[in-house]
Amino acid sequence: MSYNRRGGYDMNDAVRQKKERGIWDRIAACYDARMLRQFASAYERAPEKVLASVSQKQTLLDIGCGTGLITLRIAPHVEHITAIDLSPQMLAVARRKVEQQGITNVDFQVADGYSLPLDGRSFDAVLLFNILHIVQNPGSLLQEAHRLLKPNGCVFSATDCYAEPVPWAIRMVLNAQKLMKLTGSVPFMRYYKKEDLDRLFERSSFLVEDSDVLQAVPVNYYVRARKV
Repeated sequence: MSYNRRGGYDMNDAVRQKKERGIWDRIAACYDARMLRQFASAYERAPEKVLASVSQKQTLLDIGCGTGLITLRIAPHVEHITAIDLSPQMLAVARRKVEQQGITNVDFQVADGYSLPLDGRSFDAVLLFNILHIVQNPGSLLQEAHRLLKPNGCVFSATDCYAEPVPWAIRMVLNAQKLMKLTGSVPFMRYYKKEDLDRLFERSSFLVEDSDVLQAVPVNYYVRARKV
């Protein structure tokens, strides 16, 4: 069942979670191959951006960690990572990687990023990689990240910006996905421009300190933003 942080049952939230969980569970086994084929540059550069700004003694929260593609690149260089995802199957893939690589400082939890059973001001940094464009309420997600960050903590994110110019072939695929979304077979998707994301962080009480394009086609837009 789905409960909000105040302990109340939320039927609409439970329906949303079940639908989203089903989508990501179905693609967990092929997720890595698909993402690394389409977004190799972004997945290579994203951990490098984080590691340039965090230290060995810091604790991180990774919301929407998926199969751990970014999480496990960062883990050896920090104190601890709490990594959460709504999909048990995605986390099963991530846990197998942890065992294979001998990583011991990552705690995986099945949870919904909108309302986490974690104490406020607990983390030095929050990772939100490749998630803001596939959640229905990104503002709420950033509010939760803000609550969980220590004073002066940072959010690190990268987001596909499908409102930016893309080749015709990609636009055709996106148009097809809009129709498929009605069947529940593909995730919700929000179309951003880069400046939309800058404004989203500012409205959520963050100061954007660094931004970059990690991959040009489609645009994968990186932001480091500090809690204010």
